Amino acid sequence: SAAQNKPNEGKTQLYNIVLESGKSVKNAHYQWLTTNLSKCIDADKSTRSFSDKNCVKDFSAKSGELNGYTALLTQDFVDELKNRGDVKVVEKEGFMTIQHVIPRAVQNKPPKDLDRIDQANLPLDGKFIYPDSAGQGVNIFIVDTGVRITHQEFEGRAKFGGAFCDGCNNQDENGHGTNVASIAAGKTFGVAKNASIIAVRVLDAKGSGTNSEVINGLAFVLDQHNKGTNKNSVVNLSLGGPFSEAVNLAVESLTKAGVHVAVAAGNDGDDACKSSPSSEPTAITVGATEDNDALAGFSNIGKCVDIYAPGVNILGAGNKNDNDTLLASGTSQATPHVAGTLALIIAKSGNQSPADMAIALSTLSTKNVIKGSNVTINDFLRVPAP
Repeated sequence: SAAQNKPNEGKTQLYNIVLESGKSVKNAHYQWLTTNLSKCIDADKSTRSFSDKNCVKDFSAKSGELNGYTALLTQDFVDELKNRGDVKVVEKEGFMTIQHVIPRAVQNKPPKDLDRIDQANLPLDGKFIYPDSAGQGVNIFIVDTGVRITHQEFEGRAKFGGAFCDGCNNQDENGHGTNVASIAAGKTFGVAKNASIIAVRVLDAKGSGTNSEVINGLAFVLDQHNKGTNKNSVVNLSLGGPFSEAVNLAVESLTKAGVHVAVAAGNDGDDACKSSPSSEPTAITVGATEDNDALAGFSNIGKCVDIYAPGVNILGAGNKNDNDTLLASGTSQATPHVAGTLALIIAKSGNQSPADMAIALSTLSTKNVIKGSNVTINDFLRVPAP
């Protein structure tokens, strides 16, 4: 019929809107929104269960930073939003996923990755030497699939922060988050063996979540950091997806507040500048190497990658029981080596701005040992000496 040839004016899609900073900006915008968005404003509805009308779910941090919301909007309304001075970003909803390669069979052997990052060159010396403080007093937020906080690797140093994905509970139903957390701060598999772990669940049992779910988790971290007395905060983001300005802005809001953020470069064997949050300049973006210091074939590369760390056949904790182990590969596994190292530096030498910390990390790193012609910044992770 003729009706089908008309543009569907009423069709809605999910968008993430990021506003300029400041509580007054947000209040004024929401007032405008309430007046102009006649259909529905509902701050509590899950974004995945929006019905076909304009609905809004706020993701702003309480501080007035990272102001914004997810909304189901028509194209006409989107065009109107794009013309407003208080709107930074209007972007279609997207997806983020874990950045690990399918695990292989488990082999019980000492973690060679830890052995590697406390020395400049191969061969391995069979030791992992690190500062005695071992990340004490540092909070590492694992923004991921959740963490099995009862696992013996965590010795009671892990706690649950919150779940921000639709239908998600406080468990790790995937295993990825537990594995990543153990590489950052496990007693056997971890870099920073005294650091505290806070599980922030933004990904479902399959390891997938929406951009807005990730942003909501990051807003939670920002609020925890801002209201807490302990400002020693590190975030690990072993996840990624297509380029998203909204996700990048969420990461930037954390680094502006003094939070150190380590992110996976991604596993596409491509330019990390094409994906998020790996393309965010204020984050520390981590690529992966193999045992022999060769660039891992799957690792993203390019000028957005700040540092490389071991990421092939890394042994860590699993989520099946409190003694479970899992051997996995990916920039997901490389990234927590950096998060743990950031905790070691803070506990040993005191906190500093994320920009200065990135410089400190690069200064500590071993130069030009990574084999691979397409490595732009040839910095290999090294932990601080005791």
